[in-house]
Amino acid sequence: MQHLKFAFALVASIGFMGTAAYARPNVQLHLTAEAVGHDAKGEKTLDPIPAGEALKPGEIIHYDIVASNAGSDPALKLAPVGRIPAGMAYEAGSASTAPAFVVEFSLDGGKTWSKAPTVKVSTSSGVVEKKADPATYTTVRWIMQKPLAPKASVTYSYEVRVK
Repeated sequence: MQHLKFAFALVASIGFMGTAAYARPNVQLHLTAEAVGHDAKGEKTLDPIPAGEALKPGEIIHYDIVASNAGSDPALKLAPVGRIPAGMAYEAGSASTAPAFVVEFSLDGGKTWSKAPTVKVSTSSGVVEKKADPATYTTVRWIMQKPLAPKASVTYSYEVRVK
């Protein structure tokens, strides 16, 4: 299946601890985007986005980030980051989850992170803190809780809606 690549929308962060500085992981990240559709039975489908085709308001785009460790040693503290492109809004609950990683979100382009970002809102009784609208998220990241083994790969996904 042909995929439209949005490599510019991906940032990866790989850290190492102590003696792991001598390790030889070789993590490669591949980002794909597809339009979310539905077949005749109403089942969700992922369809290629034709090059040059303008996206329509309300259309949902599904992103997959595949992290593959082609190296000979485990990759420690892998933390891929997916950006929410301008003119799009994160679809609440769409980030893939698994026991092997923690999902966090940012409202400020990745300067600060939280599992459940909050914002301060002025009310008649003063300033209160409330959960941020997921449509205001600017980035999503997955923090691996265990190393990515040599020759292994993992897929992270999330969806956005065209504004």
